[in-house]
Amino acid sequence: MRRFLLRDSVLSALVAGLGSMALFCLFLWAGLSVAGIDPASHERWFGGAFIPLVLLLRFYAKTKNHLTATRTLIVLLFVTFAAFMYLMIKSNGLYNK
Repeated sequence: MRRFLLRDSVLSALVAGLGSMALFCLFLWAGLSVAGIDPASHERWFGGAFIPLVLLLRFYAKTKNHLTATRTLIVLLFVTFAAFMYLMIKSNGLYNK
């Protein structure tokens, strides 16, 4: 698995990027559920899923041989962040309730 993630390809960057975001969201949802808090009432907290993606982007950018993976992660960050902001604005999730 490690060799797959260290390749300079679009597929490996998408798997690593979407996987890191999905793991963050899964752990956040599980933690909120265990604490007895409704995850839907704290939808802004799921914006923290971009932190592992930015750290992964930094990792791929620091190695000079991963130009394709770096570009893929930049596009993934832009698309997912735009979709997240659209959903937050549409549901009025950015304002205090």
